[in-house]
Amino acid sequence: MKLKYTLIILMLSYAGTTLAESLFKQYKMPALERVTHSSPIKELLYKSKVLKRSQTVSIPLSAINDPQIYQEQLRTEIKNSLPSFEIDTEVVFSGNKISELNSLLRNLTGIQKVKLQGQQIVGDETLSIPRDTVLLGNNSILTASHAQPSILIAANNIKIQDLSIETTGIGVQVAKAVGIVMQNLQLTGVGRGIAILTDSHFIEMNQINIDGPSQGGVLVQGNVSHVWLHNSQIRNGKRSDNGGAGILISDAKAKPIVEETTQVSSLIEYIWPITQSIPYALLIENNILADNRAQGLYVDGGYGLVIQHNQINNNDKEGICLSFGSVNNVVMSNDLYNNGYLARQTDDDLRRDLLFEFGRLADGSAVLKLPAISLDNAAQNLLLWNVIRHNAGDGIKMVRTGIRNIVMFNSIIDNNKGHNKFFHFFGISLGSAGIEAKIDSTKHPLDFMPAIENIIVGNVIYGKHWAGILMEKGAAFNNIYDNIIRFQQLTPLDSTSTNFNTIVGNNWQVQSNNSSWWDNLFE
Repeated sequence: MKLKYTLIILMLSYAGTTLAESLFKQYKMPALERVTHSSPIKELLYKSKVLKRSQTVSIPLSAINDPQIYQEQLRTEIKNSLPSFEIDTEVVFSGNKISELNSLLRNLTGIQKVKLQGQQIVGDETLSIPRDTVLLGNNSILTASHAQPSILIAANNIKIQDLSIETTGIGVQVAKAVGIVMQNLQLTGVGRGIAILTDSHFIEMNQINIDGPSQGGVLVQGNVSHVWLHNSQIRNGKRSDNGGAGILISDAKAKPIVEETTQVSSLIEYIWPITQSIPYALLIENNILADNRAQGLYVDGGYGLVIQHNQINNNDKEGICLSFGSVNNVVMSNDLYNNGYLARQTDDDLRRDLLFEFGRLADGSAVLKLPAISLDNAAQNLLLWNVIRHNAGDGIKMVRTGIRNIVMFNSIIDNNKGHNKFFHFFGISLGSAGIEAKIDSTKHPLDFMPAIENIIVGNVIYGKHWAGILMEKGAAFNNIYDNIIRFQQLTPLDSTSTNFNTIVGNNWQVQSNNSSWWDNLFE
């Protein structure tokens, strides 16, 4: 009962917070709603599922539009809601089997601190940790070969620290638990590193190192909130579909965990009605997400998230993907480089993602490349102060149905590294993939719409992009202003849209990179 009351108060505080000064006021930005009443775009816009979601969730845009205050508030709320874990006495476990440790934990009463003494503990069954327990791993190694979770946390007020886990299944699974701290965990060669599942709240993960997971790094799924993942590394993920991202945040319906095959490879079923349980109020900061075969971070429907100060590099697919109803999120001050080359995908991987028909290059990578940051059916997200450099495809791409996103003060440098005779890429792309397809929108989970009412402002787009900014067919009522674009291959802005867009006050090099613009400047 106490938890429900706390969460209700937090939701109300987000919805009613009066922030010091929003981005819109501080930088005198245009109003978000700019489609005129007479435009046929207006009816299309207000039918979109993703816009409806952005206006329905409990953390509105008004709560995040001073992102510095929002992220400080979120971190403070998580810290203040975690247990203190002040326990003076400890029990020493000197056995070497999880079954023996489970027996010890069942017989303890009250708040307990248990210290492992053995250097290696065999996971002959799942370790189930009772409430009000601190488990000090003492750098022990827990090994398990079964598909069940090595550690199950389904109770409140638990801390685990200083433990290594080697298992073919899930390293740690948290479900219906509140007040959980995981610190200094090493998970090597696991199936999935950590799974935070529905009805779990106020969770800190600090110094979590996951290397070589076969199914994915960290999964946050369902009605989960106030998770703080920081100072951690997730590397070398082996799985190639979206379920194998370094971090996967999803509101989709869970499927049984299976090994990746060409027939069944996803942990989640991609559906996102507004009534679905949705992860929200997550803080993901100061992490390294690198060398994964899928994305560094894939958000499938979260809201009120802060993703900041992360290093995201060398992931074979996108660095960050906001998709399937991701709304009202902050992505700021991240460093993204060398993502999106599609060099580690099998033929079956490319077929699954509808990319096989484009073929491969001489180096074996796919002809098509992916962006550093992708938005697909995403609305009212803030992309601020990111450094996006040397990625294979576009720097930032709205694949389809990007609505009222703010792309502001980013440094977008020398992307388009994977250009070839078939495809070339852009600094910022406002795309409209699939808008001409004859699809029954009432039966499909995605909207197939162009980019509408986005604000692209104050970005530095520098280097050999095909064009600095692309607006594809149907893009409407977007505001593009005060951007600096230099040394592009073709033109600062390329557009196939015949709709109204505002493009003013930009400072860009009109000549192509192949011209003598730089030399002419000094003549």
